[in-house]
Formats: sequence, C-alpha cells, structure tokens
Amino acid sequence: MDNIIKSIPDLFANNSLEKPQNQKHKEGETFFDVLSNFLNYTNEVQQTAEATKKAILEGADIPLHDAVVQFDKAGVVLNLLVQVRNKLLDAYQTLINTQV
Repeated sequence: MDNIIKSIPDLFANNSLEKPQNQKHKEGETFFDVLSNFLNYTNEVQQTAEATKKAILEGADIPLHDAVVQFDKAGVVLNLLVQVRNKLLDAYQTLINTQV
C-alpha cells in the first residue's frame, strides 16, 4: 500500500497548476486569529466584487468571465463564512445545554 501512495505523481511538479498557499499556522496563533484572518479575507473578496460591479456599471472594459469569477468567489466565501457561523452557534448551543 505504501508503494501505491508513493507512486502518485506530484501534481504541481510541472507548474501547470498553482501550488496552494501555505496552510500551516503559526505556533502561537489562536482560533480567534484564524477566524479574524478569514473575516478579513471575506471582506477583501466582497470589496473586490463590489468594485468590479461598480466598474462594470460605469462602463469599464472588464471581461465577462473575470466579473463572473469575482462574483462567484464572493458568493462562495460568504456562504462558507455563514456555514462557519452556523457551526459555531451549534457548538455554543450544545455547550450551553450540556449539564454538568
């Protein structure tokens, strides 16, 4: 089984795909820091989508596929944030309802 796993080629070796960003967290990074960074990222993506929308409405020459990608990215990131919020609320409710 080990040989099969080791024989899988590196998908990023030919640089045809973009390598994912470094997902390792810093040693002292707390959950609050990670959540805060995600909120900031969500805000940046939403602002970029809003700026793209304004530019299109003002008549800027922005390719349609770029605009669609920006809008979809903003929607996906916002939906992810809502799901994280829902899971946090569920965890909070479970913790509150736990009898000691």
